[in-house]
Amino acid sequence: MRKKNIFWGIFFVLAAVAVVVTQLGIVRHISVWAVLATAFWIWVLAESVRHRRFYGIMFSIAFLSIIYDKPLGIETLTPWPVLVAALLSSIGLSMLFDDKKKHKEIVFEWNVKNNENQEGSENNTKQSAQYDGEHIYCQNNFGSAIRYINSDNFHTARLENNFGEMKVYFDNAIIQGDVAYVDIDNNFGETILYIPKEWKVKIKLDPAFGKYNEYGTPIGSSNATLYVQGEANFGHISIYYV
Repeated sequence: MRKKNIFWGIFFVLAAVAVVVTQLGIVRHISVWAVLATAFWIWVLAESVRHRRFYGIMFSIAFLSIIYDKPLGIETLTPWPVLVAALLSSIGLSMLFDDKKKHKEIVFEWNVKNNENQEGSENNTKQSAQYDGEHIYCQNNFGSAIRYINSDNFHTARLENNFGEMKVYFDNAIIQGDVAYVDIDNNFGETILYIPKEWKVKIKLDPAFGKYNEYGTPIGSSNATLYVQGEANFGHISIYYV
């Protein structure tokens, strides 16, 4: 059984129990919606802890705090103070514990130091930037950003987008070898990739409480294969074949 089916199965069972319990008055001062929301955010918390998704961990705790602020006596901290705290702590934890986890199917290694001499900048005051080299690292926090990958020997790219929109163009990138890799960490925003339709593309994305879509069809006429992997946490990943 798929993971999503398990979640929705448990969710609707808890919904049925909540409706009966609240109507019978067995549990007072707790609404059906509070029970359902609690089930949802506990599931998010468990999944986020399992996959070490800091945004999911901190925001699920924040929303649970908002739901039970009166029993906890923290009305003065909800909703905006705990949401801001969740955002700041998520950013801080992501910076302190940079995600180096390996996917089972794909071994993906890169060296962020290779970007030090690149023309691109991670500062969002610059709306667009160009990147070259074998190993690419792009980051966007809030706002909108455009990244152009102009590499004659593209190997890997690490893309991080938090609370914003980041467009990344690979149409001027050349894969000299047989394979290249793109790893995406998208949180509460949208990451949009423009990939040459001539490349063979294999996708392994985990849209945890988010989604991804493909537009167009890859021809796959080249010998190169691009592996796209990563996560969409409460966000959206779009892939366009151009």
